[in-house]
Amino acid sequence: METQQAEQCALCGMEITGTPVVRTIHGREVHFDTDGCARVYEVADSQGILEQVLSDAEPKHTGALERMRSPHATAFIDLGGMWCASCATSAGRVLEHADGVASATFNFAMGKGRVDYDPSKIEIDEILHRLEGMGYSPRVTGETGRKDTGRAEERILIQAIVALAFQMQVMLLYLERLYPLYSRGQFASADAHMVGLIVWALATPALFFGGQSFLRGAWHSLLARSANMDTLVALGTLAAYSYSVWAVLVGDRPVYFDSVVMITAFVVVGRYLETVGGARARKDVRALLELQPERAWKQDNGELTQVRASTLVDGDTIVVKQGERVPVDAEVCEGGGAVNEAPLTGEAVPVRKAVGDEVLAGTILTDGSVVARVVRVAEETRLAAVRHLVEATLAAKAPAERLADTASKWLTLGIIAVSLVTFAGWSLFSRSPTEALIAAVAVLVVACPCALGLATPLAVSVALGHAATAGVLVRSPAALETAGLITRAAFDKTGTLTRGELQVVAAVPADASITGAELTCIAAAAEEHSEHPLGRAVVRACPEASGATDFTPAKGEGVEAVVGGLPVRVGRDTYVHGQAPVSLLKVEQDHASEGRTVVWVSQGEQVIGLIALRDELLPGAAEVIGTMHGMGVSTALLSGDSGAVTAAIAEQLGIDAHEARLTPERKAEVIAAWQGEGERVLMVGDGVNDAPALARADVSVTVAGGTDVAGETSDVVLARQDLRLVPWFVRLSATSRRVIRENLGWALLYNAVAVPLAAFGIISPAIAAATMAGSSLLVVGNSLRLGRVLTASERSLR
Repeated sequence: METQQAEQCALCGMEITGTPVVRTIHGREVHFDTDGCARVYEVADSQGILEQVLSDAEPKHTGALERMRSPHATAFIDLGGMWCASCATSAGRVLEHADGVASATFNFAMGKGRVDYDPSKIEIDEILHRLEGMGYSPRVTGETGRKDTGRAEERILIQAIVALAFQMQVMLLYLERLYPLYSRGQFASADAHMVGLIVWALATPALFFGGQSFLRGAWHSLLARSANMDTLVALGTLAAYSYSVWAVLVGDRPVYFDSVVMITAFVVVGRYLETVGGARARKDVRALLELQPERAWKQDNGELTQVRASTLVDGDTIVVKQGERVPVDAEVCEGGGAVNEAPLTGEAVPVRKAVGDEVLAGTILTDGSVVARVVRVAEETRLAAVRHLVEATLAAKAPAERLADTASKWLTLGIIAVSLVTFAGWSLFSRSPTEALIAAVAVLVVACPCALGLATPLAVSVALGHAATAGVLVRSPAALETAGLITRAAFDKTGTLTRGELQVVAAVPADASITGAELTCIAAAAEEHSEHPLGRAVVRACPEASGATDFTPAKGEGVEAVVGGLPVRVGRDTYVHGQAPVSLLKVEQDHASEGRTVVWVSQGEQVIGLIALRDELLPGAAEVIGTMHGMGVSTALLSGDSGAVTAAIAEQLGIDAHEARLTPERKAEVIAAWQGEGERVLMVGDGVNDAPALARADVSVTVAGGTDVAGETSDVVLARQDLRLVPWFVRLSATSRRVIRENLGWALLYNAVAVPLAAFGIISPAIAAATMAGSSLLVVGNSLRLGRVLTASERSLR
């Protein structure tokens, strides 16, 4: 890729120093300097969408530069065979012990993970082999293979049926034979010994087949040099089973196979319900990831053949019939109809498509039929960009989730210590090893670190799924936690609060020597090579203008070029040559009071006129500002426009504060000043022009266009230009935080109450297993309640 370095920052005009961090935004390569400035290069060939996402994984952290310098690769992995949140933690820890693996994180809620590794030290096949050695079923995300949807539910259901079947047989024998014998003290009778052998035979498959989920999980944790809920349950059941086997062989002691099968049955049934509930909680994300049709109708020489969508290439002709999903992004050549784009943008109203319009992969043609030409293949569509973005986000862990994982690990180790103390205490004071064993087993089984591990990821998965459905794509899990805490929302003007479609509405000459049309064409010639929205709008007003030479952009103030042999400047009043006539100053004030942007034009050493441009406010912008105020969030307008225009827009929308004539670098300084006063700032901007401010804000939001979803620098990307999504996302964050706090609070309270009860022998191992399963189910149910709340809130966006 050939690039040409600019002398100054492409955004603020400052001199570039230091080593830059490279990111790709809106199809351009932006090199961010260490002081926040940026230089822009054209990208000769596009990077992979997923790579673009990864290059900006942590834009606000100081370690990003060092990570970019180090040679590494990143793999996203679908991991089947995880039974609980602790499995995800164990898998990551095992991989991190391997030489060449920098970090590995897995998300149990979605069965996905991210592994950063050095390919010169370890290959992806070795990583997959290590995961297979732990009993998991890994594959690189995007590779073909059988879908695991429903398989986990089937496996755990079979184990639950086996555990329940044998548990009922064991309990019948205990109720009919062993309990009466034990009540009479006949532990050593031949009848008790015979029945003991039978229940031993029945309890063995109940534990080792029905309970293989937690036994395997405990083994995985051992390999990872860690401990989790599976460790506790496995220790408890194996201790009771081993003691009972010894008691049967000795023949003069009671056996506790009843506790073994009861614990196994309660745990496995609870795990099945937890799996089903988790699948319901993440169904929205699953639906988004599975929008891509596998087959497509390809037209070749008038003949229709059905082919795999992945085999289509640019330029192929496809046919989409009524009721079918569009397989790839394509341009309509014939026909037309209504397309439901809600799965991608959240827009409830079908969009009419005609010849020349673009239809997007994953959308549904609800009416009509079209013949279209492929413009982006399956792996380059907007749907693919969204899918990769969501997968990358799910593979990351939110700060609260990392904290919960750490707490769960230490809770597990603490429970093992409490169990040992309980056994020692009961042995010392009751002088009954049997009672000591039962109390210790109850402590091991009643603890529920898994509820801690589930508290955050399940709620985050629910929130991310609903956000994606509504048209809000969250790139950073941390943003989902932080957005609900913001105290100020800052908005850019052009393209954010306005449509970003500037139009020339007036061209006023300084005198009668030229007409308004001539003034416009002189300015358009000077702006011919400009990339600024104002410049492009002026050029559109006089497209035939050309012939300018010596084009020079000037530090965000305007442009200068030679037109017709004379130097022409177009830009701010402080930039152009000459003194503006009083009459034009009055005209400028009139336009500015109506929120219009004014650019001045000078030729030679005198001002020859001004051009006024209008950009309509987005519908509902004032309503959005009012909603933010109702939520207790103050608002601000940060604009590079003149003070009069900025003040007019702020007054029109009811915005609390406004700053005008700001360079991109200055916007970042304003946000930093607010943060220095203790505020948490959300910035809503339009991408490249606001890049320093977006990088500085606590939460950054941009509006995507086309396939730019994965190329944004922000934490959150809006899939459609609807500002109502901003306060909706803030509410989503606050609601998610509340549910996560409730989940964590319940998990901690449960363990604080249940463990002492078990230690003092107040609850038996069987009851302990039932309450432990109920604790996890309560967390799942609360996360499902979050889904119902969010579904109701989405109706306000329609």
